Amino acid sequence: MIKRAAAVAASLAVALAAALSTTAPAAGADPAPFGRLPVMGYNTWYQYGAGATEQNVLQQARYLVSSGLAAAGYDTVNLDDGWMASARTAGGALTWNTARFPDGIPWLAGQIHALGLKFGIYEAIGTRTCQNLPGSGGATASGNHYAQDARTFAAWGVDFVKVDECGGLPSGTTLSSLTTAFEQYGADLHAAIPGVVYSEELPIYVLGQSDFVTAVQSSAGFANMWRVAADESTLDSASDTILGHLAADLHLHAFAGPGHWNDLDMLVPGTPSAHPFGWSLADEQSQLSVWAEEASPLLISTDLTTLTPAELAALENPDIIAIDQSGSQPATAVTSGHIEAVVKKADGGQAVLFANLGTGSGTGTFTLSQLGISTPRATGYNVWKKTTTTFSGVTVTLAAGQTETVVIKPVSS
Repeated sequence: MIKRAAAVAASLAVALAAALSTTAPAAGADPAPFGRLPVMGYNTWYQYGAGATEQNVLQQARYLVSSGLAAAGYDTVNLDDGWMASARTAGGALTWNTARFPDGIPWLAGQIHALGLKFGIYEAIGTRTCQNLPGSGGATASGNHYAQDARTFAAWGVDFVKVDECGGLPSGTTLSSLTTAFEQYGADLHAAIPGVVYSEELPIYVLGQSDFVTAVQSSAGFANMWRVAADESTLDSASDTILGHLAADLHLHAFAGPGHWNDLDMLVPGTPSAHPFGWSLADEQSQLSVWAEEASPLLISTDLTTLTPAELAALENPDIIAIDQSGSQPATAVTSGHIEAVVKKADGGQAVLFANLGTGSGTGTFTLSQLGISTPRATGYNVWKKTTTTFSGVTVTLAAGQTETVVIKPVSS
């Protein structure tokens, strides 16, 4: 996967050159203050798949609060695919599966809000969701339910809407017409729900194709966050997921900024029931490091109640969260051997992610100037080890697929 991701990244670099004439919207154009920084919270998908119940959702929401995750910034609870009834009402409105949500989605949203959290929901751009339930699209482009569903979500108290694409599209749909559909749905959502966060998945349906960067560029104009990487569950290993995403997203940083974020998919600590990953703590820390360096949204998808104290501490690491929530994008990446150093501004210095892209243990050596530091000496704070050292250059040794994150600051002479 690392090789495949590198090949995709190379093709993106060519396409990116033509696209850079339009960059991410300015901060003043933010469609949603809630999404001005990368969203943090919880998503049901990798734990419950399409089978989540209202009690499942409430259990996870309550644990966000009791564990301290909400206080650390994880304040949004998103209900993914599978919540709908099998058909719309006679009036064409969406409704919920009453067996799994007997008290209803509006009640559930109210319970989430009472905990001090925000509530998110899932829909699809076509006539069917990925679980073959009612989507928001229509058989023709003009026959959709986008505005109707946006008003429904507003009435239910929804704060965040994720819109997928799993087919059920009008005959002859092109990337251009699909982009128009996603843009229209977003406009309808913003008209109905001031301050809504709009998350969409247009780019991943042309992932690896020549028009992928075009899709990302378009998404940056109307969405708060957009998926730029394959589902975690489709990849082969932790290093495939973590480093493959790193390789791909480095070419997309020009499109991200306040209110508009490249979404690398969900954080998967522990062993989510629907898709048990079984990663080590080091893998989980590496995923957090990559997501933070790329300023990706941080949405956890697992059974929070089974996480170890060490896993909770990793998710709540204030230094990692600060790097993510700074919103700054990587400015450069340099390589020594199999070690890549990804550099971005943070906290008066540079947040540097060192990643081993090789298949065995590797060592890399970097000058301070390569890492964005102009002074002869600097301090480095390792955000996981909580250690600070002073140096005139950096040598890093990492196991295959592993990372370290260091905040480097200049030392005045």
